[in-house]
Amino acid sequence: MNLFIRCLRIILMARLGTKRAFTEDFTSHFMVGLHDLGWRDHLPNYRFLSFMELGAFHFFHGARLALSGKYNSRMIAAQEVIYLQPIRPFQKIEMTTRLIGWDEKYLYFQHDFRVNEKLKAVGLVKEICLKGGKKVSPQELLGQEEKRSPVIDSWLANHQQVRDSF
Repeated sequence: MNLFIRCLRIILMARLGTKRAFTEDFTSHFMVGLHDLGWRDHLPNYRFLSFMELGAFHFFHGARLALSGKYNSRMIAAQEVIYLQPIRPFQKIEMTTRLIGWDEKYLYFQHDFRVNEKLKAVGLVKEICLKGGKKVSPQELLGQEEKRSPVIDSWLANHQQVRDSF
């Protein structure tokens, strides 16, 4: 239920604010509550993925892409989180979401998790937008040609090595 409330808050704040460029950073703030904890005394793996999804909502609503009619659903193709230090109960998280690039099919996001300006974790997400079950290219969605960063290239190379090993 708390995740639903967080999602509504992010969407409302993004929709009530001014339209933002998709090239901007989208920053969200959260407090780690007891309901966020798993069996350990810190933020568990699955909750980072939930926060990353909230960051995507912030991006799509803040850039006014969510209700543009250009797509009607999104699907995550890959996710990775690099945990640097644990985040404890009642700590305030600042999560920055940025679109770090796109290719002919996917959008690539980076989510930085900070507590007191110290980087605690980094998440990467590869995501596709769909309309009627068919892909919507990032070029159609954003109106710009492909843009890829070295982070994306190395991440995709690693994915290819994993696939090749099977």
